[in-house]
Amino acid sequence: MKSLRIARQLLWANRWLWLILVLCPWGMTALLLIGDLHPAPEDIAAIFQQQGIYGLALVAFAGSALLGNEQRSRRIVLVLSRAVSRRQYLAALWLAAFLPLVLYALDLAITGLVLSAPANVLGQTLGALLLLSLMMASLAVLASLALPGVVAGILSLAVLSMPLLLPPGWQIAETRLIQVLLSGPATENVRMVFGAGSLEALVLSAAIFEGAVRIFEQRDLRLKSE
Repeated sequence: MKSLRIARQLLWANRWLWLILVLCPWGMTALLLIGDLHPAPEDIAAIFQQQGIYGLALVAFAGSALLGNEQRSRRIVLVLSRAVSRRQYLAALWLAAFLPLVLYALDLAITGLVLSAPANVLGQTLGALLLLSLMMASLAVLASLALPGVVAGILSLAVLSMPLLLPPGWQIAETRLIQVLLSGPATENVRMVFGAGSLEALVLSAAIFEGAVRIFEQRDLRLKSE
């Protein structure tokens, strides 16, 4: 509960920025409908793939910037002095990175219904986005412990994309989830892709977050001046 309360405070402090970001799908929908009241299925699929990538970038850069902002404002010292453990504090940062993505995905789902997006495109895009964002939030929090926000965000995106470099036969479930966002919905073994992807995302996200906690618990706080 402490983590959720801190996350809520972090989100409220940046509420206008989050509001603009999570409303982006509506802007893209309006632009698409202005061009054609009945857009082609291919155009709708392309828009959703693009929005899925934007969603991952949202988690990467938002999550990577949170710790640096807290250090610059020195709010981190005040929070940790109130019987909040470092694990709980990092969990709050993780939640503050991931929860806006949930609202973003909800907007995508509603706009998908408005556009009459194909069910497989809408469902698989949202599923892949949410699962990959679990890992992205953990990667962003981990990278922010050592790197500036923008650099940490870029590194997080690069690390998440590394499974695409694996040769055929060595690919993991995460590879297929990324391909869903980049190339469109899976047509074979869909249940296996998302079943294995769910397990993999949960395990890897937890392992990465645990690594971040271990590092954070062993280091001195570095407060940044303005």
